[in-house]
Amino acid sequence: MISVLDKDRVFLDYGPIEMMLMATSPDKNMTAQMQEAAKEAMTWLSQLSQVLDQAKDVRTLSYPRPHELPLPLRRMVEAVLATGDRSLTPMAAVAGTFSDLVADRLVEDGAHKVIINNGGDIAIRLFGSERTKVGITPSIGAKRFTHVIKLSSSSGVGGVATSGRGGRSFTKGIASSATVLAQSARVADSCATLIANHCFTPDPHILQLPAEELDPQTDIPGHYVTVKVGELSPEVKSKALENALAKANDLFSQGIIQGAVVFLDEFVGMIPNDLCYPVIKKEEVKNGNGNS
Repeated sequence: MISVLDKDRVFLDYGPIEMMLMATSPDKNMTAQMQEAAKEAMTWLSQLSQVLDQAKDVRTLSYPRPHELPLPLRRMVEAVLATGDRSLTPMAAVAGTFSDLVADRLVEDGAHKVIINNGGDIAIRLFGSERTKVGITPSIGAKRFTHVIKLSSSSGVGGVATSGRGGRSFTKGIASSATVLAQSARVADSCATLIANHCFTPDPHILQLPAEELDPQTDIPGHYVTVKVGELSPEVKSKALENALAKANDLFSQGIIQGAVVFLDEFVGMIPNDLCYPVIKKEEVKNGNGNS
């Protein structure tokens, strides 16, 4: 359930949570604090399970007394409201919210560098001269990353999240992956869902079905979600990617996100244009093709 992997790494496997905790401090070992934070995540999950119907209900975004909601659900609602979209339910921010809660707990305990990876939704807390790199994969489930983002304490990024085809949740789009940077993991999570949903344009080779036909317990009944994508023309892919980047640019211009990169098979686009850089393979460097 809670496994200590190293002095600065702890793994939590509990119900739907598969979370890697990493925390360091210049003046103390954070192993015990990470174990306690993992235990608290289990408590927060129990709290959320008691109000799961509310978490799956889009009407909870308009709940008149949000301060009465359990902490996890309150943070989820705040994150979805930040997107400005009212088609998402609080569940769009659930994984990122748990990453944030654990990360903030460890900062309170004295950590100077925290990285919490909850199934790909990552909370990042950097202080002082701390830095880190985040690898970006071209599709959900890809084993290797193709691009890298460099972050420091001055980056203003507190979370990185990815959505798209093949993820744990349904998507309305056809993006191979949509990765978003934001001030928190929960906002990145909800915005990644939103941007991935917008990576779409109608085409007979895209099969969509009502979400409730696939999962009677879904939080988005009545919404059509992508089931299968066949052979698409470059024009269709380009239009779908354009729609996703338009939504990303809207969120970016409002200051809701710090950036986004969207992959659709061989197509890729990002906001802003210098958000990340491609990984240079050794053989490319040897052949003189490593400049980019």
